[in-house]
This record gives sequence, structure tokens and C-alpha cells, in this order.
Amino acid sequence: MTTEYENTLRRLITQIIGGDDDSLYKVPEERIAKWKEKRNIESKTRNGILLENRLLFYSDFYDLRTIIHKNWDLFLPILKDKKRFEVFFSEVEDFRNTLAHGRNLTSNQEYLLRGIVSDLKNLITIYHNKNEMKDDFFIEILKINDSLGNIWEPNKNDPKPILRVGDDYELIVEANDPKNREIEYEILATSGFGIKQKNNRFNFKIPNTLTGSLVPLILYVRTPDSEYKNESVKMLSFTILPSKH
Repeated sequence: MTTEYENTLRRLITQIIGGDDDSLYKVPEERIAKWKEKRNIESKTRNGILLENRLLFYSDFYDLRTIIHKNWDLFLPILKDKKRFEVFFSEVEDFRNTLAHGRNLTSNQEYLLRGIVSDLKNLITIYHNKNEMKDDFFIEILKINDSLGNIWEPNKNDPKPILRVGDDYELIVEANDPKNREIEYEILATSGFGIKQKNNRFNFKIPNTLTGSLVPLILYVRTPDSEYKNESVKMLSFTILPSKH
């Protein structure tokens, strides 16, 4: 749960300031250099394939507080209260330290942590919905990445992976429902191929029925128990080569 809070902040910073290497985070150059060093090490250990290429995702936890403080005017419309943010951030920092030293959180600490994460997500979604002129709070797909290092994000050009029949493939979906309802994930193809599950990680072997150029695979995320239709859809495009055998 501490990781969820941390990465939610990273996604927020990316949306507000940017995710490119030259984004103006207003942190010392030595911190940027440290992030790049960590990314380079990760790239070498994974033979050049990174599930996450954005530099900010190689920052340390305390770097996130520095960025938000240095750019508070940008985050004020979302986070509202600087002191409140600082108190919640410090609580999560203490929880991270507790877990890092091999100690468990108490049940009260777990409830508090869950509430802090939900509160942050709600602030972000409320801001997003108001600016999009939506009348209610709806689920959204935040990010998709795969086992080849491809990343699908809003306002970015979509990758078009090339796969082969028989390949083992993984898709990881990040989605947020502001009311914290249970999320269902589904991928479908016109060929009849489909997977529906509660897990946000799809692991499957590419079937022969998907062979083709620019094959569409439709991703759905939804909250099946909501009182209204609460669904987000994303189309992914692949080229699937025939098996070598």
C-alpha cells in the first residue's frame, strides 16, 4: 500500500509537470544524476528492456515531497492543503520505514494508510472530473505496460508491439476507481480470444487465432457492482507473426 501511494504521487507529478528527462522538477542536478544512474543499472540487469522508462520512477520517496513543495502552486488546485499533504506524507514515510525494518503495521496503521491512499486518489479524480466537466466519478485507466517494455499512457503515442504465436506475454494495467469499488479487467479480440479476471496482470500465451497485422485487442476495466455503468475502454494494436514451427 505504501508503494501504491508512492506511485500515485509519481503519476500525479508526471501528469502535472511531465515525464520526460528534461521536465522541470526543480530538484538539484545531483538528484537527477542519481535517478539516471539507477535507471541505467536497471536497464543493464534487464538486458535493455525496461518496464518503466520514465526517469521520475527511479527517484527516491523523499524526492517526491521536494518536487511537490518546490512546485506547490501547480499542485495546490489538486492537493488543496499543504500542511495536510505534509502530515499524510510523513505518516506514509513512517510506515515505509517500519516495513523496511521487517516490522508489521498494526491494524490501525493499515486502516490509516488505506485511508491516506484513497484520499489522495479521490483528490486527483475529483480534480480531473471537474476539469473534464463530468457529472459523476468514473473509473479511469492510468497506464498500461507490458513484458516487452512498452508503455501506454494518456496523451502519448501508442506503441504497436510485434509478437509471435506461442510467445508468453504479460500486460499490467493500472486503473483507479475513486470510490474504491472492486475492479474487473477484461481483454477481448474479434477472433473470440478473451480473458476476464479480477487481477490487473494478464499472463497468456499468444494464440494462433490472433495472427495478423494491426490486430486490435480491446481492454476493458469496470466496476461490475456499481449502480451505474462505470467502465473505461482502451484499444491496443499488435502485429502477430505466425509461429516459427
